[in-house]
Amino acid sequence: MLNISHILPNIPRLYTALAEWLACVFVFFQIPQSDRRPWAQLLLATALPVQITLQFLAGQASITFWIPGILINIGWMFIVLLLTETVSIKINVYQCAKAFILAEFWASLAWQLYCYLINQTHPVFITTALFMLSCYAILFVVSFWLDNSHTSIAPITIITIHDAFIATTLSITVFTISNIGFALFNTPFAIGSSATIFMMRTLIDLCGLIVLKVQEHSRYENYLKRDITAINNALHLQYEQYQAYRESNQLVNQRFHDLKHQLDIIEAESDNNRRLSYIKRLRQDISQFKADVKTGNPVADIILTRKNSYCIQHHITLSCIADGQLLNGIDTMDLCSLLGNTLDNAIEAVIKLPKYDQRLIDVKIVQKANFILYSIQNYITNDIQLKDGLPPTTKQDKEQHGYGLKSVKSIVNKYDGSLTMHAHDHWFSLRIMIPLTKDINESNKT
Repeated sequence: MLNISHILPNIPRLYTALAEWLACVFVFFQIPQSDRRPWAQLLLATALPVQITLQFLAGQASITFWIPGILINIGWMFIVLLLTETVSIKINVYQCAKAFILAEFWASLAWQLYCYLINQTHPVFITTALFMLSCYAILFVVSFWLDNSHTSIAPITIITIHDAFIATTLSITVFTISNIGFALFNTPFAIGSSATIFMMRTLIDLCGLIVLKVQEHSRYENYLKRDITAINNALHLQYEQYQAYRESNQLVNQRFHDLKHQLDIIEAESDNNRRLSYIKRLRQDISQFKADVKTGNPVADIILTRKNSYCIQHHITLSCIADGQLLNGIDTMDLCSLLGNTLDNAIEAVIKLPKYDQRLIDVKIVQKANFILYSIQNYITNDIQLKDGLPPTTKQDKEQHGYGLKSVKSIVNKYDGSLTMHAHDHWFSLRIMIPLTKDINESNKT
């Protein structure tokens, strides 16, 4: 085998460019489908020839322009990500830094394996190309599998400016340390043969990826903790609302009990104008309580009644067909959150519509085969596009958006159910299917 110390330092520019391009493709496919531009795949395909051209031009320049050549190639990687994705710039910066470290590791490891395993006395381009492409394919698949395991996925949307800065600093540090051996090779401070330097470069690049992975895993755990805390807060908030509704209903019952005394006063009133004034006030009081909804489940009755009362006051038409006994097997707090969050979202959507006849909400709780079907629909003026499975928010605090629906999803999963959402023909629909338990079936029969 040829002298390794002579072969190792020189990775052909073609394979460096290919590694950089593949790394861009790798991080691109980590973002949600909704954050990819329509022309993204076409642009990614045309980006490879440009990356190769830039690498060859950098290779033709003198050693003085080595750093500028590297920066130009990194700049092109960033531009490719910027043009193919609709995410924020801080996420593009983070992805570019990650892609650069990944490309350095892939290129270094693949070329080192090639030099050790393939006889280079008479190198053949086809043999070299097939080996390098095979290595890249294996590294791409393995890296993609590791980065998308269920325990290590860090949602791309939670990357902060601090995360982008750390990733950029890490990539600069890793690149500097991994290449310093080549800069010192022909000096009194040389740290070993080129084979040793190349081995150190590969290991340092690997360490950089491990550090980045540890940070992503830590960020994901913090995200889960924040998510669980927010969901629990939403659950408790809905339960507290339910408790308030129950107390309010008791006051309503007391108010109706007092109505008979008011009727006696009206009957005894001799002044006709005062009598009409009493009657008008009485009608206004009664109109506030005509929202009574009876489903057969006391928790559902209270929540639906209070929400319906709010709808009446804001000129929202809430139609409801519900068999509340189907919900008897669902925990009180879960039911409060399930009904409360979905109704709140529907009300929030329609209350902004300027025309009263468009403020429509339809609720159904029925049995379909051996499932509880809970569906809620609200009218929309324009069909909407779901993003990450959630409708777009109109709230100012966008970071807190979606916790209500996440709470709903958590409850649905708890009862082995399924949740689907779609928007079509001016209606937004949320549909939940929960298997009927034995206890629920028996309670329905009685």
